[in-house]
Amino acid sequence: MDNAMPSNQSNRIVGTWKHCDGFSDVEFSFLVIDGSVTVSVVDTSDGESPEIYDIAWNDRELILRFAIHWNTGRFVKYRVAVGPNENRVEATITYTVQELWERL
Repeated sequence: MDNAMPSNQSNRIVGTWKHCDGFSDVEFSFLVIDGSVTVSVVDTSDGESPEIYDIAWNDRELILRFAIHWNTGRFVKYRVAVGPNENRVEATITYTVQELWERL
């Protein structure tokens, strides 16, 4: 829980979330502490918890934004929107990608 942002309707996003596809071991936990939304992330396959940056909760639009940096160098930005289903959120993800190149 590295950052926090004040919130009033933050209880709509509180909980631990995972990818629906079942192919990722990353879990996202959102809590409210002293009126602020906090974010923690863990890769349950190896226990890694990345650095978390720039948490911003929009109470009117029910959108949470934050960024994480993994020890592999991968940097990921998230936009998580609360929807009508209380057990699902929609995540838009922007990330760096690693490629392997070879000499021609």
